[in-house]
Amino acid sequence: MKLPFLSLLAALSSAFAAQVTVLGLNDMHANIDALPRLATFLRAEREARPGVLLMSAGDNRTGSPYVDNVPESGMPMIELMNKLGFDISTLGNHEFDAGADQLRDCVNAANFPFVCANVRTASGPELKIAPYHFFERDGVRICVLGLVQTGHNGLPDAHPDQLKNFRFRSPLAAVRDYTFLREQCDVLILLTHMGFEDDILLAKCFPQADAIIGGHTHTRVEGGHIENGVLITQAENKVKYITRLTFEVEEGRVVSKQAELIPLGELPADEEMLAAVDAVKNMPYMQRQLTTVSKDITRRESLGCMMADALRACAGTDVAVVNMGNVRLEEFPAGPFTVADCYRLDPFCNQTVIVKVTGRELISFLNLIPAGDHHGAPCVSGMRYHAVKPAAESQPMRITSATLEDGTPIQPDATYTMATNSYLMSVVSPLPADPGRAIDLDGARSMIQHLDGKPGIDYSNVSRVDLTIE
Repeated sequence: MKLPFLSLLAALSSAFAAQVTVLGLNDMHANIDALPRLATFLRAEREARPGVLLMSAGDNRTGSPYVDNVPESGMPMIELMNKLGFDISTLGNHEFDAGADQLRDCVNAANFPFVCANVRTASGPELKIAPYHFFERDGVRICVLGLVQTGHNGLPDAHPDQLKNFRFRSPLAAVRDYTFLREQCDVLILLTHMGFEDDILLAKCFPQADAIIGGHTHTRVEGGHIENGVLITQAENKVKYITRLTFEVEEGRVVSKQAELIPLGELPADEEMLAAVDAVKNMPYMQRQLTTVSKDITRRESLGCMMADALRACAGTDVAVVNMGNVRLEEFPAGPFTVADCYRLDPFCNQTVIVKVTGRELISFLNLIPAGDHHGAPCVSGMRYHAVKPAAESQPMRITSATLEDGTPIQPDATYTMATNSYLMSVVSPLPADPGRAIDLDGARSMIQHLDGKPGIDYSNVSRVDLTIE
């Protein structure tokens, strides 16, 4: 007779437990074409689960010319997020891409709070960003603490020039100041833009959290990952998926938690949100066709080679170097190539710099890029190279041979002209002796100039790097 009685008690306990539902997105990267499908999902979710919280783990922007390359950079995405009813966001590294003033304007325009515990304003007006924020749902107190990644230089992965107004702490160090939050809430969520591996480290050093909703590495985490008792989630990128986290709370503590990764790609578009997106995209200049891609481009490096070719042609240099982190598309289908596509490939608009280098300096510069850029071997024009790269991203690669495009070996003491971008000239160290000369050109504009009017282009099998990972 005791077992049925105990089962009844368990059922009653579950019935009286409060349930909190949270939806997590990350790295939307201004993929506004996916937002009408997201709106459809949210409408149904809010009907089924009133009080659900919608959270973003950062990198809301940088990925669409209609969001990034407008006078109020980033603002269209904030307006669409307002329309979707976001409840909170943390900062990703790309929130800083347009500088302090634009970030401040976006934060002020948001109908939801931004939280980040490891950034502060060093100069200029304060950003309206708190370390954490509280919500209450059906008597349950939820606290959300925000954190953004920092690299080996102590800064998020953005152009250093855009970060001068801010000071950052290591997120793993900063979080230790907030253990007191555990006693002030029933559910404690860390909303982070640090990457999956660093979220695992975070869970190990901060077991007080109930869950981590993460971003930055674009990791698809099916069903959540439990580390040191902390539920870790991440929903890939570009609004392909959303994570639903469900917490059962009894007497001020979480007694069960689970996560479900939900695909969004097959949902129908919400008509109201579709109209809002179409209004944002009403920019005829961006839709002008420049050329035609004759065959599918299936490699990111091939796109990087196209970008480097445009940079070299417009700058008139011997070689050109583009970091892989500057190549923002993985592939491109055969068909029209527009002005907007140039800005999708390179949304950063970093200034072009022409540098005189010796062959020795050129090889050293290339070797050091993976450690500063964190996206692998750089793309080149006017040359090709063979290299060995350690698996650890923080380690430099080692070029074993390099030639100009005609097959002539690059000579250590010969002098060459190199075109690259101001971001690489800020993160690579040591630099060549020549500090370089900035010109009135950026990566997107070089593609527009170089490709405009060409009858067709074929980069389907272009590769200029032979890389061995050791």
